Amino acid sequence: MAASVLIVIPARFASTRFPGKPLAPIGGVPMVVHALRTAQAVVGADVVVATDDDRIAAVVRAAGGEAAMTSPVAPSGTDRVWEVAAGHRAEIVVNLQGDEPLLPSGVLDALIARLAADDSVDLVTPVAALARAEAGPDDVVTVVCDDDGRAHYFSRSVIPWGRDPVWRHIGVYAYRRDALRRFVTAGPTELERTEGLEQLRALAIGLRIGVVPVQVVTCAVDRPGDVAAVERLLGTGTGTGPDAGAEPGKTAPGPTPAPVAPAGSIRLLVLDVDGVLTDGRISYVGDAEQMVSFDSKDGHGIVALRKAGIPVAIMSARDSPALRRRAAELGIVEVGVSVADKATALRALAARLGIPLAEVGYVGDDVVDLEAMALCGLSFAPADATEEARAAADIVLTRPGGRGAVRQVADRLLVARPL
Repeated sequence: MAASVLIVIPARFASTRFPGKPLAPIGGVPMVVHALRTAQAVVGADVVVATDDDRIAAVVRAAGGEAAMTSPVAPSGTDRVWEVAAGHRAEIVVNLQGDEPLLPSGVLDALIARLAADDSVDLVTPVAALARAEAGPDDVVTVVCDDDGRAHYFSRSVIPWGRDPVWRHIGVYAYRRDALRRFVTAGPTELERTEGLEQLRALAIGLRIGVVPVQVVTCAVDRPGDVAAVERLLGTGTGTGPDAGAEPGKTAPGPTPAPVAPAGSIRLLVLDVDGVLTDGRISYVGDAEQMVSFDSKDGHGIVALRKAGIPVAIMSARDSPALRRRAAELGIVEVGVSVADKATALRALAARLGIPLAEVGYVGDDVVDLEAMALCGLSFAPADATEEARAAADIVLTRPGGRGAVRQVADRLLVARPL
């Protein structure tokens, strides 16, 4: 018989860094409602929003959800979760933070399945691979795990030393009922206070934490400025304004056009190189040796796409040893160089791979890319692309070529991809 499941979403109005955060609109929908919809997609689970504020409760009920009023002096969201769970008979209790609006419901399914099947753990939480260079801010929590998928330590420092990628922790938990009770009644520990991470309390009192690797792109909303970043990834923002991702001193592009094909349907991504994967500049050093620069964040995005089952191809009008070497480093097999007619080459590539052009994404930055862009289901142009390329693109990115444009495309496709 399947275990009974309760999903509780703690939603406090008086956030220190972002007062009223649960009601912040994300694409016109209050953030707490995004979390509610994620939880409601889990088949067979009961869902309750635990709040101390009548305004939040009213929004939840208007959206067809259940809200429970909890103590205004609850010391943490987990205490708020237990206030609801204590009066419920569920065997598994999920603490779903309401500030991860990009989190797909499949992550919750994976947590519940692991906890139900693995008696060696008392609670489980998701982790995602992250490049070490991107794990610096203290909002990013990393975790050290053993080979059996159990957590040993969490930190706001980047751990372990020397590893790349590291595991980034995503703050969602599925508890066995008794483990949650033990956690709440134990009270905070010294190490928990030092790191500002309550999951260290679980380790300190002997609870065993299982980790579940997931391939998702998440973006927690900790401050007002994070809203724009989430909207860009969801494709619901305008792409304008000071938080829209433009480089200092540059103007962000206009409103993002509606995509021709849904991002989740893309099965192949094709990249131009000069001005897309590089910044388009070429330096020469002795004997006409070429030097070009590649952004490491773009490379991490390409690797993440490949791991998620979305192959990446390169199609360049030029050829260079640097390009071939970078493609080999990233595991890109389909490398077209000295391509004069990109549209014809694109048709041949899609036919050979058995992928309809409607399920191909293309990133181009110049007039030579226009015909290929028009053939694909979804086309992108970097922020500094030519005027013609930006006008032809379905989505104009907020990052320039060679400086994060490809990573932004990868994030968009990964967010939209089913788990």
